[in-house]
Amino acid sequence: MKNLKLGISALALTVASTVFAQTTTNPWLIGVGAHGINHVAVGGKSLGSTLGTAFGGDDANRLYNINNFTITPPLSKLTVARNINKYLVLDWQTSVGNIDNKRINMGKEFFLMTGLGLQFKFNGLWNEESWFDPYLRVGANYMRHDYSGVTFPVTDYYHNITYPGFSDNQAFTQRRKDHFTVAGGLGSNFWITKNFGLGIQGDYVATPTDKSDVANFWQASASILFRFGQTDKDKDGILDKDDRCPDTPGLAEFQGCPDTDGDGIPDIDDQCPDVAGPKENNGCPWPDTDGDGVVDKDDACPTVAGPAENNGCPWPDTDGDGILDKDDACPTVPGLAQYNGCPKPKSVTASEVESELKNIYFDFNKATITPQSSARLDAAATIIKTDGGNYLLEGQTDKKGSEAYNLNLSQRRAEAVVKALDARGVDAGALKSIGVGEAKAVVPETATDAERQQDRKVVVRAIEDATEWGTYKKSDVVVPVKKAPAKKVVKKRK
Repeated sequence: MKNLKLGISALALTVASTVFAQTTTNPWLIGVGAHGINHVAVGGKSLGSTLGTAFGGDDANRLYNINNFTITPPLSKLTVARNINKYLVLDWQTSVGNIDNKRINMGKEFFLMTGLGLQFKFNGLWNEESWFDPYLRVGANYMRHDYSGVTFPVTDYYHNITYPGFSDNQAFTQRRKDHFTVAGGLGSNFWITKNFGLGIQGDYVATPTDKSDVANFWQASASILFRFGQTDKDKDGILDKDDRCPDTPGLAEFQGCPDTDGDGIPDIDDQCPDVAGPKENNGCPWPDTDGDGVVDKDDACPTVAGPAENNGCPWPDTDGDGILDKDDACPTVPGLAQYNGCPKPKSVTASEVESELKNIYFDFNKATITPQSSARLDAAATIIKTDGGNYLLEGQTDKKGSEAYNLNLSQRRAEAVVKALDARGVDAGALKSIGVGEAKAVVPETATDAERQQDRKVVVRAIEDATEWGTYKKSDVVVPVKKAPAKKVVKKRK
């Protein structure tokens, strides 16, 4: 009963360790199953001969003979394991049961072995998540075995060797023995699902500190495996083993890390996690030192404010006239705003304006300007606006018709030109008009209409004298003074 309590305590301790393990991270395994022990296939005192058992000889036949195994029922072996990395696993294995030793004709007595082992996982070389999970294992254990009913010295009937006993004579008296054992072997797990599988393992167990190898044996085991312990501490739905930020809830797209500022860069990689910024600047916004709205990386003048259309630099004013070069028609010469940054132009002469207006023609007997005269009006308006002087427009007609009618028609033609120039932006206050009728016509009345066209026009001249300018009304007619007809000389006949 005392030995049974000891075995149950060892198993309970192993189970308790699995419960404790669930408070740590990544990933744990627990296996429960049965095991069998074979003493008779141990090849005497030579370790080499013993290891050679698996490959041939009488002991090979004994090793693979199921009748030579003492098989304990299910739940007689418990395994707890934890992955260190994809190649290494640390495990704790406990075996218990009533085991015989046929080498020395010993009946079934209490047996307990428990200890730590290290596994090298071969599938770490290709795919650690593979269903086929073979491994190489070495371990060190504490073992206790009861030798009641055995009187030493005793003879090994299979190998014809006499064993005087163990080095601890007291053990013979008490009929139980504590051993230190080392184990080495191969095993494999076969995962049916991600968390459930079957496992098999075969070990050779030796007692290196004993002077006798009578306690050495082969052990085979089979277990049902449960893999678990993958935790999600931050409860974000991403297992800690896959979570770059296992202590902070995050998003799957960022491997479990949050993105506080929503700039698409997880906080763990974001140098400014609370302020949105581009990835190329490590999640920080680009600075704008001069505060002109153009970030420094795009600002040709990062310390001086300027518009975006000039790459963040202020517009230059090369000639210093207060008009920016972009708006200055004469950027290298100081000028005035009313002349688009150019100096005030020299005053134009009346002849320059007249050269444009002399071809402002009208239809016969009308004050309507012909369409072909539009370009001339545009040119004249430009000259007058640039000069800024005062101009007198004089309407003329051909000799066709009465003098009174032509006088009125000429005035209306002059007024029509004033209106046309006013529509083109000329200050109407700088314009006055008069009509002179046919007084200045040069083409005879008997000429064709096309020939008389040159007399149907408006001429202009600049008035620089303020006194003279004041003598004209805004719109007027001037009746030319007619010369008295020459007296007819009658020659007397002599």
